[in-house]
Amino acid sequence: MYSTWTRSAAEHAAGFDWAPVWALGGVFLTGLFGLAVQRGQRKAAQEQTEGQAARDLSRWHRELRRTSYVDCIVTYEKFRDLVEPVGKALPWPVSAPLTAEKAAELDALLAVLDERYADVFQKCQIVRLEGPAALAHIAQGLILSAADFRHATKERAGAARAGTGNAEVSTWTSSTEDMRRTLEEFIERARGVVAVD
Repeated sequence: MYSTWTRSAAEHAAGFDWAPVWALGGVFLTGLFGLAVQRGQRKAAQEQTEGQAARDLSRWHRELRRTSYVDCIVTYEKFRDLVEPVGKALPWPVSAPLTAEKAAELDALLAVLDERYADVFQKCQIVRLEGPAALAHIAQGLILSAADFRHATKERAGAARAGTGNAEVSTWTSSTEDMRRTLEEFIERARGVVAVD
């Protein structure tokens, strides 16, 4: 009986049309392959989109930093442009008090100095927020050297008004050099940051 059943199953299997089964199996495998390809394409498209978004964000951030760095540099240069007129308005050594006309010219110049210092402070603080840390530290140095120059200028102006030579002129001179040196350092570091990002 067993051999009859096996023989009839074998005969039946031999006469069975396997084409539809193979076709269904092929469709199934093709479907699985298609799903795998779609998944791979979707993942590749997502990675490409994320990569592009990261590049766009980096480009936007680089432009934002570049703008804040340029604003800081230009504002600082405008502040430094006052060194020569202030030097001419404050003769050294002081031999006599300033005339009323010279004192008025000096007051106008000091008002411009204060306005430009406020601009420097604001623009350099933006750079301190934008970073990176090393550049933020140099931006703090820009603020401090500008503040030293402003303070030394006001001391020298007070001495010139009074006609006394007791203000420390070396502080004024060293602060102008500090401003130049710190600005050059800032520009060099900013150039590197913008190029790397």
